Amino acid sequence: MAENMENVLAALKALRGVDLSGYRSDTLQRRVVARMAQAEIADVDEYTRRLHLDPDECDRLISMIAIKVSSFFRDPIVFELTAQKLLSDIIHRNRRKDAPGGDIRVWSAGCATGEEVWSLAILLHQALKGQRSDWTVQIFATDLDPNALATAETGVYPRERLENVKLGVLDRYFVAEEGGYRIRPFLRRMVRFSQDDLISKQRHAPAESVFGTFDLIFCRNVLIYYSRDVQDHMFRRLRRSLAPKGYLVLGNAEGLNTEMESKLQTIDRMNRIYRKTR
Repeated sequence: MAENMENVLAALKALRGVDLSGYRSDTLQRRVVARMAQAEIADVDEYTRRLHLDPDECDRLISMIAIKVSSFFRDPIVFELTAQKLLSDIIHRNRRKDAPGGDIRVWSAGCATGEEVWSLAILLHQALKGQRSDWTVQIFATDLDPNALATAETGVYPRERLENVKLGVLDRYFVAEEGGYRIRPFLRRMVRFSQDDLISKQRHAPAESVFGTFDLIFCRNVLIYYSRDVQDHMFRRLRRSLAPKGYLVLGNAEGLNTEMESKLQTIDRMNRIYRKTR
């Protein structure tokens, strides 16, 4: 079974340029088997042939493997701390001395279907209040799964996905339409979406970001799916992508590895918030 799984991974890499060799083997095997069951294929070799004959099946498999639970303002305390402490500090430090406003860059790494990145965009818009026109805000949202990205970029969600969104926020940042709520255009203009593989060794930041650094990186509930050595590589990439004194926010089941404990300052251990010290 393990050898046959390698053929599946090789097909994904050849056809979609996605390298999942560092994914946890038990999780990988479970989700490949689940997708095979949906496709009514019992043999791994036969399924590998399907991938080569039907490249769209590669996208369906990637969606199955990379599936993540997401919601607006998931873990409300984390977003409250982000608004009250992190963004407040970033705005204070990045304010220009000789002109109004400043520049802010944020990366939502592993944005799934977009709830997280739109939540961050809302917080930033609120934090800047009437100064929004004076600031250059760039929010980059990336994910491995092209189908999840398509949903995120559309920015339309059913009411049940917005249960953590306060009524005033819902009215200010969404437009009601048949079947759900759509993100308003002025918020959409703050975010750029692109497909990105966090374990890529070709670059340390999303291609769309022109390899700049970030004041804030959200990478929540992504690393837990990868083996320890791949996590080590991902941590180095994330740290390199942080601006001096930039913040990294991880998922509540994640934590720094030994190497990063000496290179990132722990701001809030319980809520997995860290800061680049140098």
